[in-house]
Amino acid sequence: MRRSTKTLISLIGTAVVALGVVVNCTSASEVEARPKSYDTYDAIQNVVEVPAEVQEAWTAGPSPEEIQQERMTAQAAADREALVAEGLKYENHYVKRADGSTQGSGLIGLYLLDDIKGIAYKPAIGAQGTEVQKSYCIAYETDAAKSPAAIATANEVAQSVNAVVGPCVNFQYGKVEGDNITANSEAAEGTMMMGLDPAFAGEGDRVAVVAIYPGGEAKILEDTDDDPTTVSVNVPATDSSLVMYSIIKYN
Repeated sequence: MRRSTKTLISLIGTAVVALGVVVNCTSASEVEARPKSYDTYDAIQNVVEVPAEVQEAWTAGPSPEEIQQERMTAQAAADREALVAEGLKYENHYVKRADGSTQGSGLIGLYLLDDIKGIAYKPAIGAQGTEVQKSYCIAYETDAAKSPAAIATANEVAQSVNAVVGPCVNFQYGKVEGDNITANSEAAEGTMMMGLDPAFAGEGDRVAVVAIYPGGEAKILEDTDDDPTTVSVNVPATDSSLVMYSIIKYN
């Protein structure tokens, strides 16, 4: 990539002065008598001693800064593509029950999961027709380093009922409006099933979910199924488009 036009013009100005000196064009008649233009840059070099800085500006490749910026832009695009691919994985949108059957999510979006073995969410607005098709979510696991206040609240609630906190997931609810996705809590009511990490809970364990809302409000959502590989809860309506759900296990 060549230098900016402004820089190049200033350098070319120097070259023009050098051209006048080298060919000694001191009058209009002399200038008229000489070729008015040259077909190529190489032809000019045969007549004029082109200043080194002009040649460098014309022939130089991208600067180190430009190369670094291009790499950063390419890396950002690659990272975004990888993130979307991860969030669209089949196993993140489906929960496998103990009997081998599966439950899929009815809320489109990105589900970025690791310790939680899939999420199947069914918004209550599904009963209202096509509105559910406009709803969207970004669900991503979090921890004390990323969400310290919310995790602290979850721990307090869990301790109050003699339980421990397991995997936690942030749900950012939204709605598709034209070409944009805006924060919207319409879908923040429904039923949610999450697959349990066997390293955290399994056969014989009693589990539940703690919903943490902005401002520190918390609600315990009790498990409604008897499957040892899942936790299913009824999610209450809220005005908040951001909710953290923490799986807890009773001692």
